[in-house]
Formats: sequence, structure tokens, C-alpha cells
Amino acid sequence: NETFSFKYSPGKLRGNQYKSMMTKEELEEEQRVQREQLAAIFRLMKEKSDTFGEMSEGDMKEQLRLYDI
Repeated sequence: NETFSFKYSPGKLRGNQYKSMMTKEELEEEQRVQREQLAAIFRLMKEKSDTFGEMSEGDMKEQLRLYDI
């Protein structure tokens, strides 16, 4: 039997706590993936403005603040 060691337990730490446990490379990769995901979300929202409504640059900045970006 192999024993797995985890640095953290999902659901028990806040975002900033996870960041402090990541290596520089892990953090950079996480940020890259996050930017790509958010860009895809905003692109979809823009393409489907009839469903999601119009979003201004200010609206987007406000949303990004919620994600600590």
C-alpha cells in the first residue's frame, strides 16, 4: 500500500493560504490558467450578451476584484 501525503486539505484553507504553500512555478501556472479561464468566460458573455446582458469595463473590473485579480 502506498501512502499519499497532501500538503493541504481542500475546503479548509483560504485562497491566500494556498498561495503561500505553492512554489513560484505552481503559482505562475495557477495564475496563467485562471487568466485563460476568465478570458474565456468574458468572451462567452460578450458573444451571448442577449443572455448575459451588456458588460462594461467597469463591470468586468468589479468582477475581477472578487477573484483577487
